[in-house]
Amino acid sequence: MQELDDRPSRNLELLRTNRNFTLLWIADFVSSLGDRIHQVAMAALVYTVTGSLTQTGIAFVATALPDLVLGPFAGVLVDRRDRRRVLIACDLIRIPPVLMIPFVADFHIVFVYLLLFCVNSLAVLFKPARRAIIPSIVKPKDYNTANSLGSVSENSSDIVGYPIGGGLLLLFGYLFDQHTSLVIAFSVDALTYLISAILIFAISTTSTAYVAQSGRTIWHEMVEGVVFVWNHRLVLANTMVTLLGPIALGAATPLYVGYAWDILDGGEWEYSLIGAGISVGTVLGGLWLSTKIRVNTGITVVSGLALMGASVGAMGFVSSLIPAIVFITISGFGSAMVLIPGVTLVQDHTPDKLLGRVFSIRQTLFYSAIVFSTFIGGWAGDVFGIQVALITCGLVLVVLVSLASLIPSVRASGHEQVVVSPSPD
Repeated sequence: MQELDDRPSRNLELLRTNRNFTLLWIADFVSSLGDRIHQVAMAALVYTVTGSLTQTGIAFVATALPDLVLGPFAGVLVDRRDRRRVLIACDLIRIPPVLMIPFVADFHIVFVYLLLFCVNSLAVLFKPARRAIIPSIVKPKDYNTANSLGSVSENSSDIVGYPIGGGLLLLFGYLFDQHTSLVIAFSVDALTYLISAILIFAISTTSTAYVAQSGRTIWHEMVEGVVFVWNHRLVLANTMVTLLGPIALGAATPLYVGYAWDILDGGEWEYSLIGAGISVGTVLGGLWLSTKIRVNTGITVVSGLALMGASVGAMGFVSSLIPAIVFITISGFGSAMVLIPGVTLVQDHTPDKLLGRVFSIRQTLFYSAIVFSTFIGGWAGDVFGIQVALITCGLVLVVLVSLASLIPSVRASGHEQVVVSPSPD
């Protein structure tokens, strides 16, 4: 094991020596950059057209709903197909519906929701495939470093992407009109998907697909993944406690939109800075975790959730931009403490042929929580007020994670060897 002082060099060493991971890392950066431009443009489009936090919440629900409906089956497809090809296909097929979004809004907002559903249906395949391909291109001892760097890549692009999205809308809205600025923003998003596909195409890796046994249906293989998660004490405990994060995140997502427009008396720019603040915190958290070869998964996750709850609640007490960004940055740091160790734990304890299914099951659960809480958050903001809703959201998360931390398996380090009951044939 390396000395502590040498650990930061592992980041640059992995990027310098592993060409395949570097290409994936850059592709992640570019794709996530487009995602944040997309999110700012989508929030501006829906909120300015409808003027309703509830409708804005529905837009975020439309984005998250595919994970609920398609998630478990997506994992089976990811495990049955070459994961590199899945990633390329998802990038390319998302381009047309993204380009159509600003045009269909002229007819009815429902068409926007339908296209958002289509775009994220492909993201449902992309996300587990991206995590499941890591063991094919990275050695086990570098999983935590790779996952931390992946988080840094995604969130570094968030830091750039949110301000670019807000800046594009402000600049081209001033030079032309709002519709033209939205068309440009969504076009830039589509371009990032194309660049990502080209970079992933350049990755060299052996196929990770497996041939399904005769008589084994998609349903049977999906159940096999569920049984594995259910029987694995550490994976199950981490999955359940991590669910608290998406619940809070989903409730806060539409509230941040109203917070930017109404509490800060701003708009796209203020909203983009809130998003960038989350990403700054997540990057800092990812860089901190990347210096650790191993962390105590349970304690790190519980601490991260508590940090998220406290900072989200604190935002409800302020109404100016600078302290809001400080608190949202702290929330992002906590988010990294929750997500990164959990991904590493799954990669450490899950057989390669089940990775796609396990990640998609977790993804389905997380986005199911987001679908439910996003609607509740938007409704609560309209009924009780944005600041009261934020304070309540943060307080509830702190209380729930405090109770969950009393369970031994939730506090476990994540390095234990666990005997798992065999899956049914």
